[in-house]
Amino acid sequence: MRIDDRIAARRAGVREDRRRARLARTVWILVGVLVVVGLVLVERSSLVALAEVEVVGTERLEPDEVRRASGLELGTSTLRLQLGQAADRVEQELALVLSADARRLDPLTVEVRVREREPVLLVAGEGEQRYLDRDGVVIDDVDGSEERAGSFPVVELPGPPPAVGGLSADDPTLDNALLAWRGLSGSLRAEVVRYQAAGPDELTMTLRSGVDVRIGRAVRMDEKVRALGAVLADIGDVPVASIDVRAPSAPVVISP
Repeated sequence: MRIDDRIAARRAGVREDRRRARLARTVWILVGVLVVVGLVLVERSSLVALAEVEVVGTERLEPDEVRRASGLELGTSTLRLQLGQAADRVEQELALVLSADARRLDPLTVEVRVREREPVLLVAGEGEQRYLDRDGVVIDDVDGSEERAGSFPVVELPGPPPAVGGLSADDPTLDNALLAWRGLSGSLRAEVVRYQAAGPDELTMTLRSGVDVRIGRAVRMDEKVRALGAVLADIGDVPVASIDVRAPSAPVVISP
């Protein structure tokens, strides 16, 4: 074979390799396009549409409130659900929710599990009543028909309580009462039926026995609790109108 023929054959081989490479690239591009089109069609089809949102853990809340807050709409493609964001929305939008979690039960069903906040105090002022939890979150309005509403100690404020979703920190007077509640021992806390909160530095507790206990500012609560316990132990069944433990080292007992 002449040199010219070998060169021509080599050039022909190079051209053939390039042609095959272009053909392979074209095939892979077409396959990629078909895959993308297929995914888009599946993503938009009813085959992967969200069919149900189950809500678990509600007591005071209605399941539909949780569903709305989650933003999970039926018919939405389950391939693009952001379940972490849905749980965050429930926690942010519903003051009653302490925590929320969203997970798939099956390809077309999502479960939203919530843990509701528990009220510990009933806050009242200017005709309004709301529940407060131990974290200082105003979680709900009080329904006058609720039987258990009367089982919570009442914090009486000189003004209206913060709105639902607000914090005790928004009202220094309420915050002082909550700090006092936190500082009480369990047995003593159970004896308090009312917190008369006249200001951020002026708090009086009323015991089941009818005795008023002046606490003032909720500082040095350990000392004040010990002083009050000692006084109650000393007086026994002796009638007492009020006890002042604002200065815990020198408590004052006032007779009727």
